[in-house]
Parts: sequence; structure tokens; C-alpha cells
Amino acid sequence: MFEKPISRQDWIIIISVATAVYILLHILITFACVVCCRRMSTKKALNTKKPTPEKEISPNQIFYESLPFKGFNRPPSQVINRDSCVYADCDYADYADGPLSYNSTSKLQVIHKKTENGEKEP
Repeated sequence: MFEKPISRQDWIIIISVATAVYILLHILITFACVVCCRRMSTKKALNTKKPTPEKEISPNQIFYESLPFKGFNRPPSQVINRDSCVYADCDYADYADGPLSYNSTSKLQVIHKKTENGEKEP
């Protein structure tokens, strides 16, 4: 049949084509399996839902059931303000907005720097 043996280049081409076909078949089979599994899971989910009367469920309940944080607790409704907080020190009101002499000390430092800079420039 064959008078001439198959060369090395021909073998490389044959093996390359066979490998490409093999890989392509595996990709197609995997894709088909994924599509089929998703279709079956959606059909199963649609079939397992219980039919509920529409009078019992409001549109808001349907919206809230599909949210991802379904099992979380509700936040507290009490508003926290300064009067409701208990501080460890007895004079918390003095330090609520910073130390009392902070503002006056910073003003004195600014005035002092201005006078020093004013004396150095002339």
C-alpha cells in the first residue's frame, strides 16, 4: 500500500491534529454538561417551590426573601447620643471637644511664631 514511509513531519501533523480534536471534544462535552446541569437545577427549583396564595405574600416580602442577608439581625432602633453614653472619667464634658486650653494654647503659639518670623524678616 505505502511505498514510502511516513515522514517525521507528517507524524507531527497527524498527532497535532488528533490532539486538537481531542481537546476540542473535551471542551464541547464539558460545556454541554454544564448547560444540562444548570437547566436541570432550574427545572428542579421551579418544581419544588410550593404554590402559595397571592393574598398572603405582598410584593415587599418577595423582594426581601431574595436578599442575601436574610438571616441577619435587625439593627437597634435606639439612637446613641452623648447624654446616653457613660464615660469612665467624671469630667467627660470637659474633654468632649478636646482639652479646654487647647484652642487658646494654639492661638498663642501662632502669635508667637508670627512675632518671631516678623522680627527675623526685616
